[in-house]
Amino acid sequence: MVRPVIELINRYDAGKFPKGESYIILSSNENPYPPAEDVLKAIERSIKKVTNRYPDPEYPELKRAIAEYLEVDVNEIFLGNGISDCIYNICNALLDTLDKVTIPMPSYTMYAMYSIVRDASINYRIYPYYKIDIEDFIESVRNSKLVFLCSPNNPTGNAIPIKRIKEIVESVRGYVALDEAYVEFSDASAIKLTDTYENLIVMRTFSKFFGLAGLRIGYGICKDERVVSALEKIRLPFCINYIGAIAGVEAIKCLDYYKKIRDIIVKERERVYRELSKFEEIEVFPSKANFLLVKSENLRLAEKLEKRKILVRDVTGLMGLSGEHVRITIGKPEENNALLNALEEILS
Repeated sequence: MVRPVIELINRYDAGKFPKGESYIILSSNENPYPPAEDVLKAIERSIKKVTNRYPDPEYPELKRAIAEYLEVDVNEIFLGNGISDCIYNICNALLDTLDKVTIPMPSYTMYAMYSIVRDASINYRIYPYYKIDIEDFIESVRNSKLVFLCSPNNPTGNAIPIKRIKEIVESVRGYVALDEAYVEFSDASAIKLTDTYENLIVMRTFSKFFGLAGLRIGYGICKDERVVSALEKIRLPFCINYIGAIAGVEAIKCLDYYKKIRDIIVKERERVYRELSKFEEIEVFPSKANFLLVKSENLRLAEKLEKRKILVRDVTGLMGLSGEHVRITIGKPEENNALLNALEEILS
């Protein structure tokens, strides 16, 4: 028999993946630019070994590269098959039946899904557009075994000030799992707080800033050796494929390239925000990520844009969002121009 709790959860909706190259895809928060040339060359070289050899299950080169990138101890690093896998493993390692998990909403639905699979007790805290009332939130999390935070948050794009993250971590008796998937597009990371707080777990990915979404490379940082040991123990032994492990190391060597790409994306984000703000029929929210959240009133924007071969993510109905909302990934300038032209046509 399938466990009853599995019947209660919905399958994760990853959005639409159309076949063919005629669509402009602004729906999955992917980096629209290709990896650095040296990363592509490293991938090509690794293909010769990928079919018949396992990667080193400890991934020493990848961990050393991450440690150097973030200026942390290599023993503080754990790995996963993307951040979603890290979330899954954190829930498996830390949660027993009916443990309290606090999740501010609207945010990434995987936090709740994997907590529910562990039969945890979910404490949803609704803050419109993820504008967290810190005093209220701190009062609600004191007895939590696990608290999930996302900064910059998906899908709202706003970030939690480091000072506030510190206050939350200090107030929780259990652990705080902070998702920083989009942090390289912002101006502040809480990584340094792990030096002081052993109950803080910070998760990162190679999918966004480094543009390696298809290779599924996730990782995290925690000062608590017991937690890191547990997460490394229960993850799949070869959770990152051979190509991904090679590409991740090479990507960190190419930081200058990725920072230039990041600067282009951030500049485009601000330009698109300004242009969208000119439309009276919609409301666009400031963002520290590589996407923008847009509110409209019964305009069916996702549907109308799809008819024009442009995909955005419909997040209408997400807990904490009232009314119709779409999330728009920042693409290349020409893709963003096509989006703006399409909206001009739709909204006129």
